[in-house]
Amino acid sequence: MVGKGKWLIICCIVTGMAVGCASSKKASTEESQELMESLYNPSKLSLHPDFSIFHESNNYSVLYIRAYPSELRFNETNEDAEYRAMLLVKYELIGLDENGGEENAVIDSASIVYKLGEREERSPAFFASLNIPIRHGNRYLVKVETTDLNRGSKGLEYLYVDKTNPNSAQNFKVVSTFSGYPKFMRFFLTGEKFNVQYRDRGVDSIYVNYFRLTSELPRPPITATSDYTMNYVPDTSYVFPMVDTVDYDLRLDGMYHVKVDKEQDEGLTLFNFGGSFPEVKTPRELMEPIFYMATLAEYRDLRTKPNRKLAVDDFWLKLGKSVEKSRELIRIYYNRVIYSNLYFSSNKEGWKTDQGMVFILFGPPNRIQMTGSGESWYFYAKRKSKVVEFKFQREQDAFSDQNMMWQRTTDSQMYLNEAIRSWRNGKVYSMGS
Repeated sequence: MVGKGKWLIICCIVTGMAVGCASSKKASTEESQELMESLYNPSKLSLHPDFSIFHESNNYSVLYIRAYPSELRFNETNEDAEYRAMLLVKYELIGLDENGGEENAVIDSASIVYKLGEREERSPAFFASLNIPIRHGNRYLVKVETTDLNRGSKGLEYLYVDKTNPNSAQNFKVVSTFSGYPKFMRFFLTGEKFNVQYRDRGVDSIYVNYFRLTSELPRPPITATSDYTMNYVPDTSYVFPMVDTVDYDLRLDGMYHVKVDKEQDEGLTLFNFGGSFPEVKTPRELMEPIFYMATLAEYRDLRTKPNRKLAVDDFWLKLGKSVEKSRELIRIYYNRVIYSNLYFSSNKEGWKTDQGMVFILFGPPNRIQMTGSGESWYFYAKRKSKVVEFKFQREQDAFSDQNMMWQRTTDSQMYLNEAIRSWRNGKVYSMGS
């Protein structure tokens, strides 16, 4: 998954001091389950650090960490009477079988506490890294819990790790030219410079295929049609020397696929989605997500209007029946679009994915089950009298390891249709209401 709420460019590097490390092989606790239920609910988790994995060698990988001091409590209530924050980072490495299912085995776990002082408090971000003994040849999940030891607030992240192919994305490290620290997002802003490193320093060339993104829309929510397919013939191809001094700048909107073997499909995919991504501000950005609620005739009509901003406002005013109610619908709907872009972007913008669609229409799930092969989301009505499951299957995709497809069932399709009707009637959908 991409980082949650913090996507701004970070321009300050700081270091932390590890004060303790302990191995543990405990099973998940009830507290961890409560955190799991808050995974896609930014209002419930207080800490929103970012993580990325880089396969340094066949025997270990590096977990890079970016935390935000503004989310931590700094005080002097400690045995040393030092003014500081205490950040606990704990990971569990979970083995997966050949099909991506959990083997229910925690292969390795550890925890480490970082001290952050006054200098770190004044910085926008705190960076750290941790070596994990991840061996080549298998797939894993890495569960990472963070805790502010002064306040007790929590954060949670799951990372899918594929160490079966030396050409896959996690064998590349993207480093910001400005900060000198690894990037945590796969999308870039125009003019943002970076360099690319590969685990094998003996590789002398890097191949970049550029694909111009079209304004393709996601598959209609009320049909069983397959997802749209991209044109995988590159518009342009480049060859660069593999050296750290080469700076890249994704000036054109589109997808950039980075490889070290031009005969193989696997590689690192980077995006410039253009506009104000992950936010939605332009008339086109505001109009396109309406696709999930509008009829095809309504949507075609929106696209032909000379003033799209006015057309979008009129659409929401028609649903809300009043300016006040329409503003509430707009606020909730587009906030969910933004978080979908942050949570679920894969080989396309997050709001266009199946997970993004369900998140926008339903909101955060009440319960989540995470496996290597995908995710299951559970929504339940008041008093939990009815539970509906949305199952997302991880698809093999050379351009993304987070491409999740909704496995439609009669029950989940029925409730999706109900959610659409609720929004069209001017009411934010809630099961059982």
